[in-house]
Amino acid sequence: MKFTKRLLIVAALPLILSGCGGAVKGLQAGVAKLGEGIRIAAAAPYNKVGSQWRGKPISKFQDKFGAPTNRSNSGDAAVLTWQRSRVVRIPARTYVDESIEGNWIIRKRRYVPEHDEDVSCTLALTAKGGAIAQVKTLDDVPVPVGEDGLFPASTSACQIVFG
Repeated sequence: MKFTKRLLIVAALPLILSGCGGAVKGLQAGVAKLGEGIRIAAAAPYNKVGSQWRGKPISKFQDKFGAPTNRSNSGDAAVLTWQRSRVVRIPARTYVDESIEGNWIIRKRRYVPEHDEDVSCTLALTAKGGAIAQVKTLDDVPVPVGEDGLFPASTSACQIVFG
């Protein structure tokens, strides 16, 4: 991760110094989109909302989660978007941060006590004939639910909110 940040700084610094504002904005947008894609991919193994709701009536989803935040049409299908958030309890965790200073590798252990955190999820549902045909995750993040360990237990924010 640190290597990627340094690479981005090396790639973006000449553009900033030369005054290529449009190129810098394009690079920033690309990096932001890449980060968003990585976040969604990290939560994908825990997100089972698509398999839970596909084929069920869209009215049942609306009864449970209220009106959609956005509506649009894609050909003969309606695309309905929901964005919801929920406060969840995050267990206490110990994080290890690593940095390289010259020939030294510095490791810092950071303890974060148990706390509440606001997590949100954005889903786009495609409805055909009153039934949910496709569930697309637009925004999601993995949420830790287990204790520290080699592979701590996690779940998806979308699974918590819409599951």
